Amino acid sequence: MTTNTAKIIILGFGNIGQAISPLLKKHFGGLEIWVIDQHINQHQEALIKDHGLHAIQESVSRENYQALLSPILKAGDFLLNLATSISSRDLIACAQAHGAFYLDSCIDPWEYTATQSGIATSNYQLREHVLEARAASEGKPTAIVAHGANPGFVSILVKRALLDMATTAGIASQPPRDQNEWAKLARDLDVRVIQISERDTQVGATVRSEGEFVNTWSVDGFVTECLQPAELGWGTHETALPQGGHKHDFGCQAAISIDHPSFTLKVKSWSPNYLDFEGFLITHNEAISLADYLTYRVDGRIVYRPTSYYAYHPCDEAVESLSLLRDLTPAKITSSRILKDEIRSGIDELGVFLLSGKHPAYWLGSNLSIGKARKMARDNNATSLQVVSSLVAAMAWARENPDRGILESEDLDHEFIYQFTEPYWAPMARQSIQWSPCEGASELLFADFLIKQDAE
Repeated sequence: MTTNTAKIIILGFGNIGQAISPLLKKHFGGLEIWVIDQHINQHQEALIKDHGLHAIQESVSRENYQALLSPILKAGDFLLNLATSISSRDLIACAQAHGAFYLDSCIDPWEYTATQSGIATSNYQLREHVLEARAASEGKPTAIVAHGANPGFVSILVKRALLDMATTAGIASQPPRDQNEWAKLARDLDVRVIQISERDTQVGATVRSEGEFVNTWSVDGFVTECLQPAELGWGTHETALPQGGHKHDFGCQAAISIDHPSFTLKVKSWSPNYLDFEGFLITHNEAISLADYLTYRVDGRIVYRPTSYYAYHPCDEAVESLSLLRDLTPAKITSSRILKDEIRSGIDELGVFLLSGKHPAYWLGSNLSIGKARKMARDNNATSLQVVSSLVAAMAWARENPDRGILESEDLDHEFIYQFTEPYWAPMARQSIQWSPCEGASELLFADFLIKQDAE
């Protein structure tokens, strides 16, 4: 297979598709860039012309994706799935059949199953569906799934944080070489909880109107996550399932699901700038993949696994917008808006927060401001730049590792991805702190972090 890429094909030219374009021109200059989107408005047309992109206005479906992609997708191309409700697994198969690379920032199906209590399709199910094809993909073109900011670069940060904690504790002399050694290091540090901790303080100049859903990265994507069941990696130190929680009888069995839409649950978290905050327990792929990757086995028996989950407080206008989901459907949303050019101030404080039973808690992550983001790359806010810089880093790694099949963020060279991405996430904050969710919470059980269940 050749690694001389001819073009980059982007499915979805929304906020993230637009935000990645300047970085692609910088790091993959000279390559043709094609965008495919079902709706291309005047703003998008202007960006397409300005960046010199090729555009196809077409809705990608289960019925037409092969006929649409086959004439233009060639060996060595990159296929970036930045749309919603386009099957990751089917696109991976299509890309690999044509000798092309594949990347996405989350795993998607063709459609989500909606019920009266939200969306039934879980991220656990979606991940397992893609990983079923992993063994058969060995030696085929590299396909990296769920690698944006989070899921994605946060898994790289977890490895970096484990090394930092080990250095401080004086218990490790060289970096782990494989999955089992990383899991052993986490166990030796007695890391019981890994939070993906995010507090977005970006604020716009326009007041949110009635029926409008506002966010800083994607409305469709965030609404879907909010209505999916809450999920988290489930640690071996946990003693009791939360109300409505259940384990899985298939797959890796490293996570649990809670029978409530994820935006109806909150957890206690902390970040260096905002300090204590309440985050929504939003379902995310990394909560499952990190718990799975850091499962330590002795003679085939599981002896250690951390609890891991995403604690997210989006921008205040997004929090206000959640009132539109009280009936557990998006029916009350009459319009949507992504905060970008109108943002007046704020940062997206996004990192990993590791809590140990033996050592101080450790936070590592980004304090990227809107001002810094705008200086680094046009058409971005702090949130989108965190996402697209990690995506482009994975593309650069895939180009150097072209035949690795289906991979997750935890499988990538963490040093390569970190060195590429860190300048876009800087300034980076590192802080050790004696912190616990409540007085006497020495065991760091999930029940100590869970705040409340909102009325549905």
